[in-house]
Amino acid sequence: MVMAKIDSALAEGIHRNLTAHILEHYERYYYLAYSLVKNREGAKNVVSNAVYFSLYNGRKLKDLPPMHVWFLQLIIRDGMRTMNRGAYSRDFTKDSQLYAFMETLEPSAVNVFKLFYFEGLNAEKVGDVLGFGKEEVRRKLEYARRELKIDSSMDEESEARLQELAEVYESAGLPEDLREEIDAAIRREEENYAAFLQKYEKDKI
Repeated sequence: MVMAKIDSALAEGIHRNLTAHILEHYERYYYLAYSLVKNREGAKNVVSNAVYFSLYNGRKLKDLPPMHVWFLQLIIRDGMRTMNRGAYSRDFTKDSQLYAFMETLEPSAVNVFKLFYFEGLNAEKVGDVLGFGKEEVRRKLEYARRELKIDSSMDEESEARLQELAEVYESAGLPEDLREEIDAAIRREEENYAAFLQKYEKDKI
């Protein structure tokens, strides 16, 4: 079997950029992961998995991906799988009836709402993350706003309701060992890649 040529310099460059992005933004990604699985250990595992697989798959790319969009995709995919499997007991939101109600709405619409309002993505980027067309993003966003009584004109009442939701979203306490888990995921990927390179060079000989 003929193996594809590996561009080590390109792979390392992408790896460095992804690692820098991860270390700068991992806390923010934890909030999104927690909002999906509603469990500290589960959210930590979702972020750790996203770190590992973003670096693992990044080695195969020919160019640097849109890192924020790409990482959000990994968080949401694994977070939704984890939530649907029921692998962790979910912590109910007690501080806000409005946020608790939001969690009962159609999940894909809630994800559109979170990315648009809490993560500050425009409609096009939301569609890129979730694989939706512009019209589908618009419909889901309108549905979520209607159910949550948040007018797109952002009147005073709507601003207050959105602020309440955002505060709950960002109130998830970060686990003390979250950075350690991130560093461990980075090391694990680097060690696996080094082992792969060693085997690759041996097979070439």
